[in-house]
Amino acid sequence: MAKKFEKQIQIKFREADPAGILFFGNILALTHDVFEDFIPTTGLTWADYFQAKEYIAPIRHAEVDFLSPFRPGEKYDVAVSILKIGDSSFQAKAVFSQASSKGPRLNAEVKTVHTFLDSKTFQKISVPEKFRHALAPYLENT
Repeated sequence: MAKKFEKQIQIKFREADPAGILFFGNILALTHDVFEDFIPTTGLTWADYFQAKEYIAPIRHAEVDFLSPFRPGEKYDVAVSILKIGDSSFQAKAVFSQASSKGPRLNAEVKTVHTFLDSKTFQKISVPEKFRHALAPYLENT
């Protein structure tokens, strides 16, 4: 069974729009914050991911499905897993949910594709082996 990184977050007042729910663009910032916390649990360091000299790994695609509103002051559970590890990229998934009396309620599902590039040429490179090894336990459907 694949591992999942799990964390609880709380929506801040400043993250809401005039309707009193999470401003849609803030879901990507929240996802990235949780992803930054996920990285060290894989055995990689923050510097391995964000300060490597030979490669960069920008997000080249992101998609969000909003399923229920997020409200400031409320807590949400986030589960991160890896959907796919390809030649030059990997796809991550973050599922946001909230406990309720009827069981967990899904609030959003965010998918991001991270592509490895040579930091000098910006050409695609293979996913470094240490990333393949570190992310593999979180790979869904293995």
